[in-house]
Amino acid sequence: MKIQRVNRGRHHWYVDTDTDTKVPGVTTINGNGLPKPALLNWAGDATAEYAVDHWDDLAKLPTSERLKKIKGGRYEKRDAAANKGSEIHQLAERLSTGERVTVPDALTGYVQSCVQFLDDFDLRPLHIEAVVYSESRRHVGTLDLIGDVLLPEGPQYDHIPRRDDGYSRGLFDWKTGRSGIFGDVALQLSPYRFSELLILPDGEVIDMPEVDFCAGIHLRADGYSFVPLECGSEQYRDFLYVKEVARIVGGLRDLVGEPIVAPTASAYVLAKTSEDDSEEVPF
Repeated sequence: MKIQRVNRGRHHWYVDTDTDTKVPGVTTINGNGLPKPALLNWAGDATAEYAVDHWDDLAKLPTSERLKKIKGGRYEKRDAAANKGSEIHQLAERLSTGERVTVPDALTGYVQSCVQFLDDFDLRPLHIEAVVYSESRRHVGTLDLIGDVLLPEGPQYDHIPRRDDGYSRGLFDWKTGRSGIFGDVALQLSPYRFSELLILPDGEVIDMPEVDFCAGIHLRADGYSFVPLECGSEQYRDFLYVKEVARIVGGLRDLVGEPIVAPTASAYVLAKTSEDDSEEVPF
């Protein structure tokens, strides 16, 4: 199994070049196999907000065009948030390596929060934006960051191993959404953690490094939250269940066959007669 990531604009997918077949990505698996009830509320709220915010403009449109704009309104907000998150994400990656960056005014707060996190925990990056995969379970994904951090002293952190120099190694994921870190992030990071192989920037494939813990880094304009996540073997098992649900959902269309054609033509013809019953007329 040899994995290649294919990038097309904002989208990407993974191919096993040994067999020329796609390998499912962790994000896609979770998207297809893990229910997200909160998205239903989000869709309604986002649509209503768009309608209120653009009320005057919508009122000037023909009814059909107005409906089309309202239906698509939530996607405009989603795409704008995704673009903003991607830009913050890219800046965070570059800052993690010590690179100097030019910061748009609208993102200044997020960048300051990122720098504060890097300083507070003295992050030492090991792998950034690395593709990891499992040959045995056939899943692949791109992790954000593996690095060493200096955790504070306290009994709540005693379960996290520390090396002789006091640092702990973690698998981290940058998040920029308004709502913070959700539990499903654990089902994103656990398959990364339990992957078998990691691809270096030069293409060399190495064994997946072991990490001491996993966490999400929630960057906001007014600060950050460094949130530990349970990403052990139980969470990985749960991800594999989700993977099976995604497989089932993806194959449901294949369970439906073609309509059965009757073996003989019908001897009956449906017809109607004229008002005076003098002749048959077509429907």
